[in-house]
Amino acid sequence: MNKQYNLIACDCGNSSTRVLLSRYDGQVITTTTILQEPNEMVKLGEYFYWDIMHIFRLLKHGIRMAAKQAEKIDSIGICTWGVDFSLFDKRGNMLMNPLCYRNAMGEKQMAKQSASVQREMFLRTGILSDKINSVYMLGGMREEFPELLRISDKLLMIPDILNYFFTGKMLNEVSEISTTQLLDTRTMEISKAQCEAMRIDPDIFSPIGTHGKPVGNVLPEILEEMGISYNIPVVCVPSHDTACAVLGTPSPKETFAFISEGTWALIGLHCKKSTVTDEVLAKGLTNEVAGFGHIMLLKNSIGMFIMQRLRRDYIAKHGGDISWDALDSIAEGYTGRGLLVDVNHPDFFNPPRMDKAIGDYLIKTGQTQTPDWPAIVSAAHTSLAASFAQGLIDVAEVSKTRLSEVYVVGGGARNQKTAQLTADISGIDVVACGMECTSIGNALAQAAYLMPELSYLDLKKIAQASLETIRYRPLSDRCAILKKYKQLHSY
Repeated sequence: MNKQYNLIACDCGNSSTRVLLSRYDGQVITTTTILQEPNEMVKLGEYFYWDIMHIFRLLKHGIRMAAKQAEKIDSIGICTWGVDFSLFDKRGNMLMNPLCYRNAMGEKQMAKQSASVQREMFLRTGILSDKINSVYMLGGMREEFPELLRISDKLLMIPDILNYFFTGKMLNEVSEISTTQLLDTRTMEISKAQCEAMRIDPDIFSPIGTHGKPVGNVLPEILEEMGISYNIPVVCVPSHDTACAVLGTPSPKETFAFISEGTWALIGLHCKKSTVTDEVLAKGLTNEVAGFGHIMLLKNSIGMFIMQRLRRDYIAKHGGDISWDALDSIAEGYTGRGLLVDVNHPDFFNPPRMDKAIGDYLIKTGQTQTPDWPAIVSAAHTSLAASFAQGLIDVAEVSKTRLSEVYVVGGGARNQKTAQLTADISGIDVVACGMECTSIGNALAQAAYLMPELSYLDLKKIAQASLETIRYRPLSDRCAILKKYKQLHSY
């Protein structure tokens, strides 16, 4: 009988912090959510921050709980969202809580650049310039937090920070570092030319880890705090949660289309190498690093953030609570013609009220003068699906790949209405995966450490055996929606 392993997947997203116990029995991975707590950015003064120490405490508490359920914890892997980071001094002390990418600093920095400069940055790295990229936050900190930059010695991304807290080892993970726009995705190394152009010391980075290899063991004092009397290795997993989710996607192929639908939606193609051309740039696509040396050619778009904010606004207005299914069903009360918003318009990046932002946009674009809740929720569903379909078209054209299906992973995979609309608008099958793709991918990378004989395709076979899927086939022709969606970009 194959040896069984108990693997801890720490999955920290923009909206929640989770600890899952993943059991591998030699054939499949089953997951149990041990802890799930909300995660929200914290505003202090004029800046938004992440409470990284609170997240760390939650992870320790979740691991302590998991250790009571399992005979032994064999390894731990940590993944989070991308782009955000903190700085450390020469003695290894963290200098401040990580700033959140929703601060205006990045947008201000990017606005100073010409299109030609941004093109040069893309050609050096394969990464599209975006106001949320870490490189722009660093530029903003140079102006707004100059004292910190002067005494900083190392930069760690959010999952790198948590790995460091647990093990005392400083390491940069490659999928996370690719979100800085300072890594050349063709060589998988920090671009010295990009660092020089952006006035960033390349020595601020630590060695880049290898997927399926150890970061280090959990520190003895933390083991004691958690009530654990044996060593536990922390494994280098694809720590950008998108890369983890895509690794956990149950596709039998190395090249496949995906939508990672969480707070952000990443719409792309999992492939073997970067595509760094002017056509990619013109389409607004980027190359991010995936698991085990692969690349995700993708478009970064707003995702369930819109629905999360709508739910918050609805509760604030009506009181009580509302389930996600109940929120979705509100759209059924709208019977008029299709309403659309450009989901990536600046109006929806971080508005005080998402319902008002959508309503105002519908009025501004002449689509309705009375945007009630059914109209607003319907517009959100249809617009998200249209953005997904357009992203798939762009990726297919650039890669010269004919797409017949797309895998949807992440929390948004549960949204039946958006899944069906995406199938109808794109004209291809949508395969919605069990929402644990991220934790499955996290566990698979740990399995590669514990069982080094497993190949990449072996790992994918485990994902296929472990996950259930629902297939949505196109039921109606809604291609005309795409034409209207493109026209909204002129507003």
